[in-house]
Amino acid sequence: MRISYKYIGRYKEIAGVLIKYGFGYVIEKLNKDSVASKISTKSPKGDVKVMTTGQRIRCAFEELGPTYIKIGQILSTRKDLFDDEIISELSKLRDDVIPIDNKIAMDILERELACNIDEVFSYVSLEPIAAASIGQVYDATFLDGKEVVVKIQRPEIENTIKADISILKRLAENLDYFNKEWNIDVKEMISELEVQLLRELDYKFEAINGIKLRKIFKNSKDVFIPKIYNDYTTEKILVMDKVNGICLSDIENHQISDDEKKRIVDIGVRSFFRQVMTCGFFHADPHPGNIFIVESSNGINKLAFIDFGMIGIIDEKTLKHLNQMIIASTNKNIDKMIRILTDMNAMPNESNNEVLRRDLLYLIHYYYDIPFDKLSIAEVLNEAFRFMRSHKITLPSQLVLLGKTVITLEGTSRGLYKNFSVETIARSYMRYYREDKMNIKRNMERLKSDVDEYYYDMVTVPGQIKTILGILEKNNLKMDIGEMKSPKLEENIKNFTTQVSMSIMLAACIVGSSLIMASDNIKWSKMIKYVSILGFIISFIIGITLVFLILKNNYHKNSK
Repeated sequence: MRISYKYIGRYKEIAGVLIKYGFGYVIEKLNKDSVASKISTKSPKGDVKVMTTGQRIRCAFEELGPTYIKIGQILSTRKDLFDDEIISELSKLRDDVIPIDNKIAMDILERELACNIDEVFSYVSLEPIAAASIGQVYDATFLDGKEVVVKIQRPEIENTIKADISILKRLAENLDYFNKEWNIDVKEMISELEVQLLRELDYKFEAINGIKLRKIFKNSKDVFIPKIYNDYTTEKILVMDKVNGICLSDIENHQISDDEKKRIVDIGVRSFFRQVMTCGFFHADPHPGNIFIVESSNGINKLAFIDFGMIGIIDEKTLKHLNQMIIASTNKNIDKMIRILTDMNAMPNESNNEVLRRDLLYLIHYYYDIPFDKLSIAEVLNEAFRFMRSHKITLPSQLVLLGKTVITLEGTSRGLYKNFSVETIARSYMRYYREDKMNIKRNMERLKSDVDEYYYDMVTVPGQIKTILGILEKNNLKMDIGEMKSPKLEENIKNFTTQVSMSIMLAACIVGSSLIMASDNIKWSKMIKYVSILGFIISFIIGITLVFLILKNNYHKNSK
């Protein structure tokens, strides 16, 4: 393994920690000419011998410092890659670290503000209220008396993380072993970690996330998102409203009725599905330490979220696949579930569909008739992740993060309200699913997007066919159409383009007529009404003609 001697000390440190916690075989897999070969790979000693694999990984990450603690926290969301024991241990990784010197923190704050602290704040706490691996947080007050919190990034943390990522990339080049044994693409995983870590190093990304969530709940009576002060936010400092309320992690020390707890849980679940189903953008770390109960101006409690570093984004296509998968599982439609997984490119090339169908059928039937009050989302999803690992099914990372967030949400809900039922989650999901399906505006936008896609295909496919034919011609590849007993290529292309063109015209007429019909102007002009009716008549004629052409082509094809 080639190494960068710039980081030779860190290589030795990493190798030493891996060996200490029983991962010497990783070192042995590396090039024998590397620095790692100079370190003894003896078996672990003492208490390490009785530790589980997850415990040893967690302890190794803790000893290796901030970069690996953060990496472990990110990996704790990847239930599709690791088993429950490892995930459980990685979830215990906390950012409890020794705070940096306050003078150093204040120097960073002044440098980022480009002015004296007292020109912006009338008060900044002498000690941090929280210290994490990347930054630490202080109480502060603006000159106008507004209470805020200031997050300040640790000095040199960016260089440390970039150095560790550079080392991990070099190590990954020699760890193809994991691809076979654990079904993990180490290079791809480290690339994803690099992107996420570098984003967390730039507080402007967290600021954007907070601003977007605040916009989503701008008019909400139930959810409060603290304001981010962009004028005072940079890559290394973040200033936001202070949330004064009861943190859910401290809820046992306060008197709150069960009815109020149930209401708060309902708000949390509804707000989550609003983020996912309506906006495709959600807070991905809803653990008790990031959620507060705050009292609004009318005396009714609201739910407040903080820490916007971990955000999930789910696109329209992936959400559509998810909805179809849920409906298919509800209907016990195993074949449709496999088709959806195939459409998502989640299935491995060597998949045994018969074994997959059998195991999937068993999984569905096992949980199908369990009453809501006895059902655990965490148990179902953990079993689903185990199923995917055993069959080497690779879901999009955004769906994996969504699943992990649902598990965290359920755990937070059960911790707050002991009688919490999965029915609350199911009810909220169905509510937003129905609203989405009945939303005319969104359906029109989807139809317009489909028309654009069909049009793009109509324009590009003939060109692609022409390119393919040109390549065949240049390579002097001859095809005997008669021997192949296929229709003529020109006729096939002509029929295809005709049907695509008519399909686009049909969709365009339906969309245009529907938009005209939905317009308020139709009330004031009969002509507009007649135009929309004419559009539907033309659509009907085109539709009938298209069906006739398809049936005609099929008839001629079958008669040959």
